[in-house]
Amino acid sequence: MKRYLFTSIMLIFGLLLYGNTKNRDKPAKGDWDLKMEKVWEIESAGEEVFGQPFSMIVSDEGMLYVFDPKNGTNYIFDNDGKFIKAFAKEGQGPGEIIRQELTHLVGDKVIIPGMNGTHFFTKDGKYVKTIKQEEMQRDPRIFIDEDNIISAPLTAVLLPGGKAEITRRNIKTGEEALIKDFTLTQTGIAASGSQVVDIIVIGLSPLMTLGFHGNRLFWGMSDSYVINVSDLDGKKITSFSVNRKKKRISDNFKKKYFRDFNLPEDMLPQILKSYPNELTYFHRIEVHNGLIYVYVPDLDLDLGRAKIKQIDIFSPEGKYLYRARVDFGKNLTHLFSPLNNFIIKNDHIYAACEREDDTIVILKCKTSLPKFEPTY
Repeated sequence: MKRYLFTSIMLIFGLLLYGNTKNRDKPAKGDWDLKMEKVWEIESAGEEVFGQPFSMIVSDEGMLYVFDPKNGTNYIFDNDGKFIKAFAKEGQGPGEIIRQELTHLVGDKVIIPGMNGTHFFTKDGKYVKTIKQEEMQRDPRIFIDEDNIISAPLTAVLLPGGKAEITRRNIKTGEEALIKDFTLTQTGIAASGSQVVDIIVIGLSPLMTLGFHGNRLFWGMSDSYVINVSDLDGKKITSFSVNRKKKRISDNFKKKYFRDFNLPEDMLPQILKSYPNELTYFHRIEVHNGLIYVYVPDLDLDLGRAKIKQIDIFSPEGKYLYRARVDFGKNLTHLFSPLNNFIIKNDHIYAACEREDDTIVILKCKTSLPKFEPTY
């Protein structure tokens, strides 16, 4: 009887996941209080003060890895915020990186893609190897494991007609499989003579946004609040959406936003025309405690950058459950990065923030997160 009951429960759960859940822009359970309580705050790595922490990741043991492009290096801190060491510096030598991208933790390795290849380190920062770009073939967005990656382009600059693909690739064998094809719009691209610029602005640029958890891929174009869930072969599990009005912006807003980009005069009109007069819906998709977290960006004209102000939280089948507000108080502002410097891990939030005196700090806060509660 118990075995039959378990089978029935799993069947019901499976049926819930197939379909399309459409949500009003009103969470079923209201707002969720993150109840952030500061655990520690650090403003330097040894004698080096932070310049602009751009990419952060936290291990299961609470080790914090920070990439700071202004300082041209990566740092490791322990669970108590104590500085351990610097590693993976900017450069062209063994274990050095040019134009670093998002940092990944995969098994017992720290993996850092850059323009000069994908670099592997141990968790204590020792250099292991580099896979050159020509061997990778694709830019990794997600590491399934050390050998398998998921890729998808961010912009249409090199794509005829904007035709793009989400792919799964084994970097050892070169075997590749299509997960989904999609279309990217030509935004943020301008040309002046032989010069071409490709500008990505979080909150304005429609981007293919990917999340991965438990062998499930979460994906969607950020200019439409529709998120799809599939397996790694592209087979649909479910999809969900929110009927939310787009936040409108003016031409004047765009002009002011791009005024500090120092673009050639003939490029600026091209850039302005390419962007719609509305913001996108989301920036990241993650899973915590069995629930799906969708990070909602906003553009701050005064700060000249995007920031995360809200997290929409969904059930596994895509029901809109909670709206969480992100607020570090009046003396701290989240220093947003397009890579990832806002981390949720083990009921804690880690974030790069800016004080009123312009000092850059990294904050660790205890938080309260909702948990998945089956309704059967």
